Amino acid sequence: MVGMAVRLPGADRLDQFWSNLLAGRDCVTRTPVEQLRGLVDDALLDDPRWVGASGRISRPFDADPSFFGMSAKEALLTDPQHRLLLATVHQALEDACHVPQRGSGTTGIYGGLGSNQHAAIVRAVLANRDEPADELAIEVGNDKDHGIAKVAYRLGLHGPAIAIQTACSTGLVALHQAGQALMGYECDAAVVAAAAIRVPDRYGYLHLAGGIGSPDGTCRAFSAAAAGTVSSDGVVAVVLKRYEDAVAAGDRIYAVVRGSAVNNDGSKSGYAMFSAAAQERVIRDALLFSELDPKMIGAVEAHGSGTPLGDAVEWSALSAVYGPAGNAKVGSVKSAIGHTREASGLAGFVRMALSIYHGQIPATLHVDTPAENVMRAGGLSLAMTTADWCPPDRRTGAVSSFGLGGTNVHVLLEQAPDVGAAEPRLASELVLISAHTETAADRTAAAWHDAVRTGALSLDEAADVSQFGRRHGRVRQFAVAKDAAELANELDRCPAVSTTSPSLCFAFPGIDDQYPGMAAGLAGQLPGFAERLREYMDICSEQAGRDLSDYLRPASTGPIDPRLRRRPTATARVDESTDLVASEAMSLSVQLALAASLTGLGVRALAVVGQGLGELAAATYANVMRSSDALRLAVERARLVAAQPEGAMLTVALSRAEAEELTGPDIHLAVVNSPRSCVLAGAYTDIEKLAKRLEQRGRPGSLLPTRSALHTPLLAEAGAELAELLVGVPLSPPDVAMASNLTGVWATEAVAEPSYWQRQLTSPVLFSDALRSAADCCDALVEIGAGRLRTLAAQSQTRLGDKVIATVRREYQNETDVDVLLRALGRLWQMGVEPDWQALRPDVRPLRTSAPPTATEDQPFWIAEGAVLPGLTSLPAPPHGTSTSEATRAPSAPATRSVGPDELEAVLARLWQEILGDAAPTSTDDFFELGGDSMMSVRLLAGVKEAVGLVVPAPVIFEDSSLGGMARRITEWRDRIS
Repeated sequence: MVGMAVRLPGADRLDQFWSNLLAGRDCVTRTPVEQLRGLVDDALLDDPRWVGASGRISRPFDADPSFFGMSAKEALLTDPQHRLLLATVHQALEDACHVPQRGSGTTGIYGGLGSNQHAAIVRAVLANRDEPADELAIEVGNDKDHGIAKVAYRLGLHGPAIAIQTACSTGLVALHQAGQALMGYECDAAVVAAAAIRVPDRYGYLHLAGGIGSPDGTCRAFSAAAAGTVSSDGVVAVVLKRYEDAVAAGDRIYAVVRGSAVNNDGSKSGYAMFSAAAQERVIRDALLFSELDPKMIGAVEAHGSGTPLGDAVEWSALSAVYGPAGNAKVGSVKSAIGHTREASGLAGFVRMALSIYHGQIPATLHVDTPAENVMRAGGLSLAMTTADWCPPDRRTGAVSSFGLGGTNVHVLLEQAPDVGAAEPRLASELVLISAHTETAADRTAAAWHDAVRTGALSLDEAADVSQFGRRHGRVRQFAVAKDAAELANELDRCPAVSTTSPSLCFAFPGIDDQYPGMAAGLAGQLPGFAERLREYMDICSEQAGRDLSDYLRPASTGPIDPRLRRRPTATARVDESTDLVASEAMSLSVQLALAASLTGLGVRALAVVGQGLGELAAATYANVMRSSDALRLAVERARLVAAQPEGAMLTVALSRAEAEELTGPDIHLAVVNSPRSCVLAGAYTDIEKLAKRLEQRGRPGSLLPTRSALHTPLLAEAGAELAELLVGVPLSPPDVAMASNLTGVWATEAVAEPSYWQRQLTSPVLFSDALRSAADCCDALVEIGAGRLRTLAAQSQTRLGDKVIATVRREYQNETDVDVLLRALGRLWQMGVEPDWQALRPDVRPLRTSAPPTATEDQPFWIAEGAVLPGLTSLPAPPHGTSTSEATRAPSAPATRSVGPDELEAVLARLWQEILGDAAPTSTDDFFELGGDSMMSVRLLAGVKEAVGLVVPAPVIFEDSSLGGMARRITEWRDRIS
């Protein structure tokens, strides 16, 4: 058992339920008669037999349909049991950190629901409003046959979805069936769930002599004063996996189910009577199947309904099996919460599982004096006070549940072996927060922060659960943090953002900002990066004829001089040129290794752009050339450049036009980085003089760390030799869109010609234009390597800088490589990219534990006679104030065929409101995202037929499922066939 969730009297959460049990809190609601006036028929309240006691859950009619892709109209017509079952199963899956769609095998669901009158109420309200009843929608929304299957549908559970109905033993029989399915490999995980919510709402009952209702509204299981039970509402869901699978996955295991058995009383004196012999048999069968000795059982969660006859029969059976030489303590959850009918067996199961998990046996309430047969029993005793398990390290318990009609079930469970605590991780962690609305995301983030701050959840656990154990919603926040305080700050700084389907561009920087040891901190964090980097540098070293690996290690000298001039003499190995080969080899190797490693995580680029040397990396990613050829070419390129006369490059904060005014025979425009930043190049002495003149004018420039005048005619000889080297290298047109340095627009087949790379070395780099081309078609610019892309992007276009995501820290940044990478992955995930989190840490077993559930925005959704509908205020009103019957009449064909696109959109909007029950949709709203499904589509098709007077084919209507798009498609089709 790896996960569970409850909605029980006095407890919306599992921790509340356990706290109530330990505190001995009676959670049955007892309401004085005068407070029920107006809620309950006065004839009942004035009857002396009225007992105002009921096990009630909070907000039973609240729901958040949009969280599950359900329309408001569908939620309103759906049995609250179905809705609460869906929500509770979702919480149990979250508690188990089990995401069915994320490579976790097949998930099944077994369970059942109680009966109520919701469907009858729906029909009555619709009839009173002269509203046609959609019988199929009412059946699917209310019948017990559909509740379990709808959970599978809404949550994407592809295993068996089996509805089980055995009255009060429904939940525990479902658990037995789920165990059999797991053992038979019908599924890899199984949800077991049961819901019992009474509709209309119940505040009490009439006590009838000889009936099962308690005369004073108190359930006294196995007490001498036992006189009946109290009916309650409740929903319980648990998640089971095969033990070996749970251990392998690192799941938190509450308890291990050793085995179970089910039987039936068979023939007896009356359908509602009990059979001690049948109960004894089912207990012995479960023990036999589980290979457990009765004396090993330390506690029994009995059916214990508090009826004198039922308790006596059950105690007789328990005593026959567990009494001799036993020492089991017996209890019943019904004494605290009442009888939750179909969910009662699972409620008792959860109580026992928590008891085993925490090592405490909660007290059974209201016993005072035990029944006479209990007093006489040997070996068994009532748990009348909360006590620790004895022995504490061998906890094995049993649970019974008996259904009206005689379907009996007994389950045995035991303490999970201790797998030891995980070692703490000292690095920063990435915590992902998501929900379906901004408000829900903010509430979820606040709950997670509080859990980490109070120590209920470690930062490591928060990271693992958020990455592996949650279904990720469309509104997202993230935080990279080392402790709780930093987590809070980061979440505050990171607004919730709705995801898209982002297109990414990998942007590869030039030589401006590389430094020794660049990205060295990623070696132990990014899978495959270190191996690829070593492989690429080995290729470069072989080509260079010397070991270049020293450049992979961080320099022991200080940072770049902040005055943006030449670096200090201490870093001369970077600037003073015998290491131009090593510098460019390292820069390209890092870029190629990082791009390949990110792609391995599922971060893939739609387009690429590179600056100067970075264009080689871009071309390699676009498969213009092989990585080995690109690396060898980079080494030879650096050699050729280094052999040319000494030059220099000066970055200036000038527009292209202003920079070109400074050019001449000795000064050349080398790079156009942005509308406000260019690079001029020439002989070193000429550039030095220019730098001094600009400084005197108050326009100082910054010398780049190179001794060459790259991208100028001064490298014509090197360019020609480079073209000759490329003649034997296989080149291909790019198969990924590539923005060209030479043209600033998308590269053509010309990039596969040696002459392109010759000109790339001797002609100006139009990076500003190339960057704009890339940004125009992509949602994010992922900077592969250390560079100034954010600055240049911000200079190029308003808010273009917001698209830039850095993956490697710049040398002066006071944060680690890991922090920068995690923040990049967080931003990409926030946009809608789904990195492979398991691949990011293949050697780390995720920590799976309870964490705050994903918040929802619940509101009341209930339907009652008199047409009071707080969930929607009312059913959608007919258009233009007409009566419902008038509104549903089909208009004449000539009038409807003349409906224009705008008017048709308004007609469609009213149809959507009627079908979905939501507020007025906007032109961009999507029918299916608002909760539309196949059955609703049929109704929409019929409504469209009435609107246009023709049968419009479904492919036409749903070619574009947005409101505006749907109206346009219908109009175009109608006009085409007219």
